[in-house]
Formats: sequence, C-alpha cells, structure tokens
Amino acid sequence: MKKALILDGYGTLFFTGTGSVDAAGKVLAKRGRFDLDAKEFYARWKQIHRQHLEAPGTFLTEEVLYHRDLRELYAEYAIEGDPDEDVQIMLDILGNRTAYPEVKEVLEKLSHRMTLCIGSTSDTAPLLQDLERSGLPVSRVFTSEGLRVYKPHRSFYRSILKQLGLEASQTLFVGDSLRDDVFGPQRVEMQACWVNRKGEQAEDVTPDFEIRDLRGLPELVDALL
Repeated sequence: MKKALILDGYGTLFFTGTGSVDAAGKVLAKRGRFDLDAKEFYARWKQIHRQHLEAPGTFLTEEVLYHRDLRELYAEYAIEGDPDEDVQIMLDILGNRTAYPEVKEVLEKLSHRMTLCIGSTSDTAPLLQDLERSGLPVSRVFTSEGLRVYKPHRSFYRSILKQLGLEASQTLFVGDSLRDDVFGPQRVEMQACWVNRKGEQAEDVTPDFEIRDLRGLPELVDALL
C-alpha cells in the first residue's frame, strides 16, 4: 500500500518554459556574441552542468555550480567578460516558475489521501518561493541542497525514505526525467511513474507507470491503494 507520493519539482509540477534559453540569449547579447545560437549555447550549458552535478567530491549547491558552468563556457567559447557577474541573469529566473494548470487541483484531491512530498534537484530557496506562490498542498520538501546529494545517486532517495520513516514499497516517485525520476528511484526499489508531457519514447529505462500529465495521477493512486 502506498502511503506517500514523492514528486519531482521542475518539469513535473512547475513549468520551466523557455526561461533558461532566454536567459542564455541575454548572456550572449550582453557580451555581443550574436554569432552563437542561444539554444545550442544553453544545450552545452546543460551538458556541463550535468558533468558538474555528477563530479565526485564535496557537495556544492546549484548556485555555485552555475558559476562554474559559465566560467567554463566563457573559456570554451572565448567569451570576454565576467562570468561571475553574468551568471546572475540565469539565477534571476529561479524562484519564478509557475505550476502547470492541472497541478494544484490534482494535489488538493490527493492530499487528503496520502502524504505529498517534493524530491527535487534544486537549491532550497527558489523552490520554496515557487511553492509559496503556487499554494501547492505539499507536506515535505526535499532538495539536493538539503540532502547534500544530487539525483540519481541512491542516497538521494534513501535519505528521503529514512526521513519519512517509510519503506520503498510504500512510496511512489513521480517525475518527468527518466534518469532522475525513474531510473534513480528504481535503483532503491521504489516504483516510479514517468510524467511524459512531451509524448516521448522511453528507451533504456522502463517506468513502472506512465501518465501524460498529473491528471492521470488520481486514477493511478486508486489502483495502488
């Protein structure tokens, strides 16, 4: 029997839109690098960010990693300017995300039936800002900053289970990333539901369940209770 839902934050509950690409474009425009495509630049930024997330060693917050990302990008693309100043353009979009249209209604229905938590690769402050503005009925918030580890490391999910006092079989992880929200939880024997908003094909990872958006979650919960 499931007692708790652990939901990813960004891309699952909160719509990220084109904010990151737009911010990358502003960074390039500030430095006069109109020869670089903002989408391609941000795609490379994401690659570097993932590498930094997965690098062994002392845990660093995402804000610190964003600074490292942009320093590396400026060196790679020979961009003149101060990356530690310009990274604020990207940081300013954090904490300003809105929930998908169906999210609040769905979570309000489910909040009377089980514990609702967030398990997000993010710094804590921006996520709390988004939650406060959206008014989502969430009982517990777990972030990579708070847990001092990033998805999909096993200890991210095990730490959440320990703090909730629940077994893996009593929870369901729900999220949009096959790597972080399906593969990761399944490594610690948690069932995982893939929120496939884009209608993509799962390849190397097989989710236990799949829904197009959170409107499919109440019916799934009914089947699991």
